[in-house]
Amino acid sequence: MPTIVAFIIVFGTIVFFHELGHFLVAKLAGVVVYEFALGFGPRLVHTKKGETVYSIRLLPLGGFVKLAGMDEPESELESIGEQHPGNFNNKPLPVRLATIAAGPFMNFVFAAVILALYSALIFIPPTIVALVPGLPAEQVGLELGDQVVQVNNAPVRDLDQLIGEIEASAGQELHLTIKRDNQLIDVTVIPEVEDGKGIIGVSLNAKQKVPFFQAIINGVAQTWLFVKETVLAIVGMFSGSVEPELAGPIGIYQMVGVFAAQGIASLMILAAALNINLGLLNLLPIPVLDGGWLVIFIVEALRGRPLKEEHRGIAQLVGLALLLMLMVFATYSDITRLLS
Repeated sequence: MPTIVAFIIVFGTIVFFHELGHFLVAKLAGVVVYEFALGFGPRLVHTKKGETVYSIRLLPLGGFVKLAGMDEPESELESIGEQHPGNFNNKPLPVRLATIAAGPFMNFVFAAVILALYSALIFIPPTIVALVPGLPAEQVGLELGDQVVQVNNAPVRDLDQLIGEIEASAGQELHLTIKRDNQLIDVTVIPEVEDGKGIIGVSLNAKQKVPFFQAIINGVAQTWLFVKETVLAIVGMFSGSVEPELAGPIGIYQMVGVFAAQGIASLMILAAALNINLGLLNLLPIPVLDGGWLVIFIVEALRGRPLKEEHRGIAQLVGLALLLMLMVFATYSDITRLLS
């Protein structure tokens, strides 16, 4: 799959589900949504249904949902009044918090769905992860990363089948078909005898398909593990115990290309990781990000009154400056990696 196509699909679906979370909760709560947009810049295509404009814009680097009371519509004629029941600011605090938090939450849900599908649908043939020097596998030229797709002209269904064939072929020719760099290679190896069983001197890993309900459990568990590890990495970066490793659009584009070249299984893992990273990034307490709005709403609730517009404006400017600094640093890291 071409990198540009993979990037648009992966990043586009991540943004779509993030914005869909905001959109669905806002609609369920009766908030007027002026626009649901994928991308930034000029509109390429758009349509209007009810009060909402649905659009795809020129730059595929994000998206947004315009909520009445939080944003202004394209035309002032479409604006609703401050007292309108569909104004976001007139909704109870739990509704406003849920609407904002729904974007990152949807990214976590989407990551769990991707990982569940990965568990249920993806089979990765036994792959060589270690070779013992001097034993038959190394002698016939097998390499790390080789995937065994056939044994004695029969498709390899699982790791146990392959191990059983190796053990039963002590001192006899064993015909393997190896997948290496997307090419199939036929290899004949004669397992040595050890304790009455054949060995060829490899360690193997394989990814088996699992039943539907187990796949759901795996998806949720792996998402939680990803979240914990990412949070620990973020905390480590802020504390200085972990070297900062940020990727901007250039770095993400490169990663998508590398993983796409490895196949759909690798691309699914990357898509899940990017969903989790985007969800956590948006929960950072920086004004202009979802986490910043959650903090502002909670502070306003504790004060018993909203912040003044100028104070909100200052907070957003500071948040925007921090976000721009983060993006500049990430882009600098991308360029440095390219040059090195």
